[in-house]
Amino acid sequence: MYMEDLWLVTKELIHRLEEHFKKQNCKDFACTFSGSIPLQEYFELIDRHFELRLNAEKYQELLSERAVQFRAIERRLLTRFKDKTPAPLQHLDTLLEGTFREVIALADAAEENQANMFQAFAKLKSATHLVIMLISLWQKLSTDQVAILEATFLPLAEDTQELGWEETVDAAVSYLLRTCLSKSSKEQALTLSSQLSMPKDTSKLKKNITLFCDRLAKGGRLSLSTDSATQQAPVMPGGCTTIPESDLEERTIIPGSTAMIASHGQTTKQKSKPGLSEDAAEETKSHEL
Repeated sequence: MYMEDLWLVTKELIHRLEEHFKKQNCKDFACTFSGSIPLQEYFELIDRHFELRLNAEKYQELLSERAVQFRAIERRLLTRFKDKTPAPLQHLDTLLEGTFREVIALADAAEENQANMFQAFAKLKSATHLVIMLISLWQKLSTDQVAILEATFLPLAEDTQELGWEETVDAAVSYLLRTCLSKSSKEQALTLSSQLSMPKDTSKLKKNITLFCDRLAKGGRLSLSTDSATQQAPVMPGGCTTIPESDLEERTIIPGSTAMIASHGQTTKQKSKPGLSEDAAEETKSHEL
């Protein structure tokens, strides 16, 4: 039995065990997994699916080239047929027929590859469900943590050539490695690429998945919450910090008034100085004039 075939069997076994011990009123029962995660078999399924994606890209390029060649030969033949004194075809008709057969053969091969890729993606999803289940039993993850795992490793319901499973999962795993599973602040400072594209190979993805399991084995916990205590106020270039909106509001002068609202709620009057009577204030004002 292959790895992708074990998911439904394992899921049904766990479900029946939980139901059985629930009827026995056994509250201490819990399923666990103490073995190693079968990453090698999992990586083989990843490589198979990625290989079919590369084949689909090659078939698409070859079909585009043969279609351009077919239209060019067709235009030349039409020009010869429209000419009042037609020149010899110089085997253009034979070349047109051969190119047409190549286009049909490439189209059939691309369609067969697409069906194989759909089947490989279904196997990959089944194996991914099994890996998620084994990791959750191994680390005794909560429901929220299992949901994070599923969102990380099963981000796509359908695989396309523009946005594939490999680059999407690689970006999600890299994000977890730089946030909740990071070892130091240097890893958190690294920026991730905002644009996803098809990778050249699966070496980086397999390395990140292995590192992901290693961080979990060493006590890492899955969480999407951010610690507000570690967040610092942004510093502008040149050592200038941003001014809070509250300070700007406190320093605002209301047009038409004789008072300026200062910080900390202190009010200073412009007509008179504090500690002087009205007469002394008028006398002081006349001296100032």
